[in-house]
Amino acid sequence: MQITFPFPVRVQSAIPKLEGLRLNPFTNVDGETFAQPTLNGFWRLNMQVGAHNMQSHLALDAFLTAMEAPGTECVVPVFVKYRPLGSNGRMLTRGGPAAPWTADHVGFSSEPFGGFTLRAAAAYRDSFIDVNMPALSRLWPGHYISLGDRLHKVVNVTPLDEHPQRARVSVMPNLRAAHAAGTVVIVDQLRLRCIMESGDPIGATTSPFQQSALSLIEAF
Repeated sequence: MQITFPFPVRVQSAIPKLEGLRLNPFTNVDGETFAQPTLNGFWRLNMQVGAHNMQSHLALDAFLTAMEAPGTECVVPVFVKYRPLGSNGRMLTRGGPAAPWTADHVGFSSEPFGGFTLRAAAAYRDSFIDVNMPALSRLWPGHYISLGDRLHKVVNVTPLDEHPQRARVSVMPNLRAAHAAGTVVIVDQLRLRCIMESGDPIGATTSPFQQSALSLIEAF
């Protein structure tokens, strides 16, 4: 089952952490210890969210209960502090969730910025993508991108043919699926498909504002 992220719950912090790229060390026959690598890393997303009115209290309470069911997934918006520049040379604004006058969360209020696209097809397990960029924009190591519902962090950027609008972008983790040339590389409405590991329940208190700490794990 897939449910939507609760609206109008306020996200106070979101910290993505890539885990599972190293297993427990193993020892060979000579008694030497090595780190055991793996390509099966996953994102752990620690979020602090808050409910400030009746609608957000009810939405968050229902979300926490629904996510306890086995196999329940949610495409979670991932908020970051810095985003790439847009075609006007200014930092892109975060793509907001549903408009405040709606009763339910219906996704983002606008389409993602379409200025970043795949220059060439990307294969499953690739560690890099070739990207077309707007004239006044750049991707830097440390930025996050989304391809579909999968989150990736940029770890290196190399211009292609010394052209300022073409770059080979190294990402972690490796691609979760193949993507065709021309696919939009999402840089302003980051998202990740998750299951919930744990979430602090909210109850009846005198405080009008209640917080919950969520630990979410990438779903496969």
